[in-house]
Amino acid sequence: MNQRDRKDLRLSSQGFTLIEMAIVLIIIGIIIGAVIKGKDIVRGAEQKKLYTQFVNAWELAFVNYYERTGWILGDTATDDNSGVRDGRIANGVTASNINAQLQAVGLELPSQGSTGSTNIRRYSSSTGSQSNVTITFRNRTDDVASTYNCIELVNMPTDLGIAMDRIKDGEMDGTTGDFIAAGAVNGNRIAWPAIDPNDSGTFTVNRARLILQF
Repeated sequence: MNQRDRKDLRLSSQGFTLIEMAIVLIIIGIIIGAVIKGKDIVRGAEQKKLYTQFVNAWELAFVNYYERTGWILGDTATDDNSGVRDGRIANGVTASNINAQLQAVGLELPSQGSTGSTNIRRYSSSTGSQSNVTITFRNRTDDVASTYNCIELVNMPTDLGIAMDRIKDGEMDGTTGDFIAAGAVNGNRIAWPAIDPNDSGTFTVNRARLILQF
């Protein structure tokens, strides 16, 4: 073996230098960061889609019903729009009642989605738990307002509630604006709790409300 061959053998057996290892670690870090960022982008897009095609679609249905009839959707707990009206969504009104009242005046229902229901959507929270977010129409009270008609969302994961609050109100404190968090049925407004990665991802009583303007 000549001197040149011995030199090449020594170089090939030295392995990675510290600089080369540092470069590899930097590249790995960039890849991991891109993957995490990509997941955040996908989740954000899913949250916006759920707001637009589900929550906002029902808000528009409420407005369209009022513009067509002059009545509050769900003001009576009937399928045929009969009954005494007082301007408040009736206690006991069901999703079936709401759907029937819309169809009775020729309005289309929001899409059913993968759940096969107009008022339920499935969502995977940032903690990985699955929730069937359910919309109901209610008349509620709290520590700020004596009474208001609202779309109430049950089984609302905290991360989704925060995202929807940001989309609707431009802020995410849970207590002001039209999209709020509620600590209990007819209870006070609450700030969005911190997300605990070890729990189901839902906040206390897992309830949010979109306040309707009439």
